Amino acid sequence: MYKSVSRQALLYGFLLKPILALPQTRDSNETTFNWASIEPSPNLQYNDCYNGYKCARLEVPLDWQAANQGNGTSLKAAIAIVTLPATVREDDPSFGGTILVNPGGPGGSGTEFVLTEGAYLQSIVDEDKHYNILGFDPRGVGLSTPSADCYRNDFARASDAIQQGGLSPADPDTFGLKIIFPYMATASVARDMLEIVDRVDELEKKTFKCRRSQNTDELPKLQYLGFSYGSFLGNSFASLFPGRVGRMVIDGIVDADDYIQKHMGQALLDAEKVLDTFYETCYDAGSSCLLREDTDKNAKDIRNKVDLLLKSLDDDPVSIVDQGRVRHITSHTVRDVLRQMLYQPIVMYEPASQLLALALTGNFTGFMQTPTSLANSIEPAKMCVNPSASYPPSDLALNNEAGYGVFCSDTYVDPDLRNATWANNIAKAIVGHSPTLAESWTRVIAACSGWKYDAKYVFRGPFGAPGPDKTGKNKDTPSAPLLILSNRYDHATPLSSAYVTSQQHGDSAVIVQEASGHCALLVSSSKCVKDHVSTYFATGVVPANNTVCEPDCKPGIPYKECPGFVSS
Repeated sequence: MYKSVSRQALLYGFLLKPILALPQTRDSNETTFNWASIEPSPNLQYNDCYNGYKCARLEVPLDWQAANQGNGTSLKAAIAIVTLPATVREDDPSFGGTILVNPGGPGGSGTEFVLTEGAYLQSIVDEDKHYNILGFDPRGVGLSTPSADCYRNDFARASDAIQQGGLSPADPDTFGLKIIFPYMATASVARDMLEIVDRVDELEKKTFKCRRSQNTDELPKLQYLGFSYGSFLGNSFASLFPGRVGRMVIDGIVDADDYIQKHMGQALLDAEKVLDTFYETCYDAGSSCLLREDTDKNAKDIRNKVDLLLKSLDDDPVSIVDQGRVRHITSHTVRDVLRQMLYQPIVMYEPASQLLALALTGNFTGFMQTPTSLANSIEPAKMCVNPSASYPPSDLALNNEAGYGVFCSDTYVDPDLRNATWANNIAKAIVGHSPTLAESWTRVIAACSGWKYDAKYVFRGPFGAPGPDKTGKNKDTPSAPLLILSNRYDHATPLSSAYVTSQQHGDSAVIVQEASGHCALLVSSSKCVKDHVSTYFATGVVPANNTVCEPDCKPGIPYKECPGFVSS
């Protein structure tokens, strides 16, 4: 059977949230926890949760810029944290500390990421050393408060999803809507990370006083593993606080200047190449790929059929009755299937080929209702029947507003010029790179065209930091160079961005995995990559720049389980 694709569901392919429902906690049958029972605290106070995890709500200033200047207000944010403890006690000599992780987005939930993928990430980094894995919901996201939510409740959100009518009226007195958006830029999230590092260190010293020598001159350092947008977050942290970097691995690299100045205009440079690998895999699979017909002479013939389907749906959308209501199938529906499958090719190529085969025969009801269907999103109609309480949020509350709040705050443009014409010009450039997949990305740009919130604390460069100071005299340098990972072809963050980022950070090294998809660690297991990552966290030593690693598995039709990566 296909494993719940939690890596895909939690890796927000740069703002475009995958439409599969979040899975249950992999390592526990206990899937609920009353977050409202935790009182936010400026100190890290853990509560047992989810059968083996630790949960906390860390109180931080809402306005870091004002707080840094000594004139902050009393307004606070509460950052939700979930930690998977190390497999050894923290006073064990092999304990390596805490690694913070970010799944991407912006808008991805770090708490969900650790609950579903913490054990997998731990298996990658653990070797001679053993680590806590800490995930947090960035301010405005998920379980952190105040929430970046333009809707009063699930009912309003679900009604709007059905009607496709734009944002529903928001309560102007809602604390989250009124307060959080000006304070969601990545600089604030990076400063929150620094606060987490300090509070983790404070707790460790308090709990295990004799675990290590107390060097009062040594400030605690960040250990970090960030994916996709998380690479930009890591780059921002390293650029703002270079002396507080202990270890940093970033995977699926966002070009910081392209993100800031061009609104990710170069992100889809390799998207069509990645899509080609799907059609080639299908053709090579012969009759095992339902999308291939006897008349197809090569992979291009298969692609042409799908391209014609997209054009047909552009010209003449299809309506079906699904679960008691009318649903409209446009090319966007199919394009989203193509986009979704590229996040995890090993798992998704076979079900995606089956869905596309159904669509080509005109069976759009089957296309929407197949259990593994990437076309079937969280069902909004159900939320209209039984709307839930606003906290903790439901799956629907893992919303795009949070991502827009970060992206629209980070990116620079004169507010008076941020209009439909501006968005259209950027969209044209993106479409030029990827005619098949750009449509989804242009929605992100359109969402910022009317953005009017002024970010109160923002960092737009210069990005970069020197390499470690081997003399030990310069305390404002990282303890180790950055380790940068990328697949050969990535449809959301091209390999070229990894090299650009490496040039910004002294002595850093790029590892290229010979695979397609988004983020090296999230598309296949690779002993080669794992060995380099675990060695790096333990020693701070990076391999030779431009090291090439083979994945342990590659996509195929039919699907074959990849040991150490996906289990049945």
